[in-house]
Amino acid sequence: MNEISLIALIVFAGWAIAVVKEDFEIQKILNKKILLGIKFFALFFLAMAYNTYLGYTGKSDSFLNIDFYGLWLIHFLWTLLAAIILWYGEIWPAGDAKFFILISSCLPLINPFIKTFPHYLFLSLLINVFVVAAIFAFVNYVSEGIRRASPGDFFGAQWEALRGRARDLYKQGGLKKFYIFFYAINIGLIFLLHQIFAMELKNTFGKIILRTEIIYFVLFFLWEKVAENFRSRKWVYISLVAYGIYFISGYFLFPYRLMELLMVALMNVLKFSVILFIGRYMFEFTMEKKDTYFIEAQELKPHMILSSQMMRTLRGNPVFKGAFDDCFKDGLTAEQIDILKDWLGKLEVEKPKVEIIKGRPFALWIFVGAVVFLIFNNNIVDMSGIFK
Repeated sequence: MNEISLIALIVFAGWAIAVVKEDFEIQKILNKKILLGIKFFALFFLAMAYNTYLGYTGKSDSFLNIDFYGLWLIHFLWTLLAAIILWYGEIWPAGDAKFFILISSCLPLINPFIKTFPHYLFLSLLINVFVVAAIFAFVNYVSEGIRRASPGDFFGAQWEALRGRARDLYKQGGLKKFYIFFYAINIGLIFLLHQIFAMELKNTFGKIILRTEIIYFVLFFLWEKVAENFRSRKWVYISLVAYGIYFISGYFLFPYRLMELLMVALMNVLKFSVILFIGRYMFEFTMEKKDTYFIEAQELKPHMILSSQMMRTLRGNPVFKGAFDDCFKDGLTAEQIDILKDWLGKLEVEKPKVEIIKGRPFALWIFVGAVVFLIFNNNIVDMSGIFK
């Protein structure tokens, strides 16, 4: 680590701690802090570039090769895409997305030889961020529950709540046999196509798309936006035709790998299904439950966040005509609040209420995820060997 990287580490650590502190205090990351981070980044990036110039002119012995900047650009584009997906997927607000982009972008400046750079560094960082956050949330939830009740009563209540959640999913159609069949057929095609493209393009773009975690990431975090497609009959018909083409063409083009690719795809469907069911349908439900509360129409304010269940209810109601299809983690807009108040006022229910979830600061976990990666030069999943 040269002097520029060391100074960048110290400055960015101080800036990130200030952002985390602000996020805890006001539940928001102000653009003022983001702009300051951009200025710091630009300063160190230009310093690195100038040092490269000095190296090529023989005035510096320790410098980055010119190829580094092209690789950094690839990493930045992946990071930008991931941040937008997580914002559009309603996982985090715009402030957290900007903070993540800056943190991820500065990691190669701190350690130019960091593992998985440039194509997978963004993904490794996200794995650390969400795994560490999930572990803390789970441990905190369990410890709080045990403090309020005996372990037996607490875990018994959680088991009943999860069973109730499974029953609700079944009633809503999510666990009915024909939906599961549609899901397996449609999503299986996604993983099968991934295997084929990775095989055929292994010497070019296959190096980028080879890792199945990329598909896991996109599907998992955009699930609320794309789930209906995987349960539709139309896509089943399209998928069945595609499977037919696969078996016929595969028999002539790659007969020895025909079943091997299909079995790998099915295994990925199984793995993803477990992650999706536990992560989005059970873990999210359990973690949200303790942070939800109900309010009446007059209590609604801009930037309040609807619970996942409330958003599904509103999106499924044709009265709203798609007004809540995009309900980001930045919270409710003034227009959406007016629509909600008008709807609540028309309900023939005494004091109708909506379910709100208490926002939680997330900048801390982005920072901690980066620190974990810098210390171990790896992500938690790769270190655990789950996908090996």
